[in-house]
Amino acid sequence: MIEALTSLLPESGALISIVILAIIALALIFVGKKIAKVLTFIIAGLAVAFLVLIYLDPYLGGLLTIAAAAVGFIVGGLIGLFLLKLGIGIALGILAYYLALGLGADFIPSILIGLVLFAIGVILSDKILAVMTVILGGLLLVQVMAGIGLPLLAALAVSLVVSAVGLYVQLRKS
Repeated sequence: MIEALTSLLPESGALISIVILAIIALALIFVGKKIAKVLTFIIAGLAVAFLVLIYLDPYLGGLLTIAAAAVGFIVGGLIGLFLLKLGIGIALGILAYYLALGLGADFIPSILIGLVLFAIGVILSDKILAVMTVILGGLLLVQVMAGIGLPLLAALAVSLVVSAVGLYVQLRKS
C-alpha cells in the first residue's frame, strides 16, 4: 500500500523543494504582511547601521560606533517601515495615473486621480500589503500543488479556499 503511494511522489530532492515552497506559500498566505514588515525593517536597519559603521568609525571608534550603529539600525528600520507605506501609495498612485491616461482622461484629471489613489494607498497600505502577500502565496501554492501532480482546477480551488482563509486571518489582526 505505501509503495503504491510513494511511487506517485516526486524524487527526494524535488520533494524537499516542494515542501519548502509549500511552507513559504503558507507563510505568505497567513503571515505575509508581518514577514514583509520584518524583512523591510531588517534590511533598512542593516543598511543604515552599515552606513553608520562605515562613516562614523573614524570619528567615534570602538564602543561608541557600535552604539551609534545600533541606534542607526532602529532608526533605519523605522524609516524603512515608513517608506514601505509610502512606496505602496506611490505605486498605487502611478498605476492609477497611467490607467486614467490609458482610458482617455486628460492630464490634469489623471494627476488628480493618481494623487487621490496615492493617499488611499498610504492610508490602506497594511490591507494592500496583506492582499498582495496572500495573492503571491496563493499563486505559489497553485504551483506547488501542480508540481505534485494535482490537476490545475483542483489546485486553483484549494488555493482559493486557503487564500481566502489566510486573507481573513491577516485582515482580522489589523
